[in-house]
Amino acid sequence: MALMRSTFIYSNSAPDMDAIEHQLSAADRAGYTVDLRRAFWECVPPLVSALERPQLRALMQRLANGDVVVAMQLSCLGRSVQDVLATIMRFRKLGVGLYCVELGRADLARRSPPMAVTLLRAIAAIDEATRSERMRASAAEAKANGKQLGRRPSLGKAERNGILQSLSDGASVSEVARSFGTSRQTVLRIRTAHAEQNGPLSPLKPAGGAPPDNLETESPPLADRPGRA
Repeated sequence: MALMRSTFIYSNSAPDMDAIEHQLSAADRAGYTVDLRRAFWECVPPLVSALERPQLRALMQRLANGDVVVAMQLSCLGRSVQDVLATIMRFRKLGVGLYCVELGRADLARRSPPMAVTLLRAIAAIDEATRSERMRASAAEAKANGKQLGRRPSLGKAERNGILQSLSDGASVSEVARSFGTSRQTVLRIRTAHAEQNGPLSPLKPAGGAPPDNLETESPPLADRPGRA
């Protein structure tokens, strides 16, 4: 026996009941008859991605293989061309037919994509190529202006020796990090690596015999602090 399929309708552009009734009438004129128990309406900002739209997520959880979804506009399916294409692919994987009232009677989720989806893919490829070219042009301009791109290069041998010398002279980890334009974690790693190979540094003791502040270390995890289980 053939499975009974259900038809659902979804819209992200109906702020009130008047808009809902208007869209239902438009769907009916387009040849889609929908049970109101299978109607999903919301009106979230268009920049919200498909997976962050509550009613669209709820709709996807209701669907079964063979069901049909009617969307009022293409923009209901995502915030960008790439997002819309990803939504279409999710419906295809569910085995669900997907139609858009403003695009006619083509099933957007069928295995052999209709012209509308082929066009969307072409536009997405243009967007990707344009974005990549903008990034290359921006990187070239930054390089021409002498800006450093990517991660900061690791400290050279002379800088590491300078850090160790500063620590040995009694400077604190924080002071050394500021002086060499690096992080405290980097200074601590250099000091630890030196200690593992050559033994601990022998910093000068300040007057009064107090321990030098360059012996500061990273704070232990909360679980290792006294008074915690």
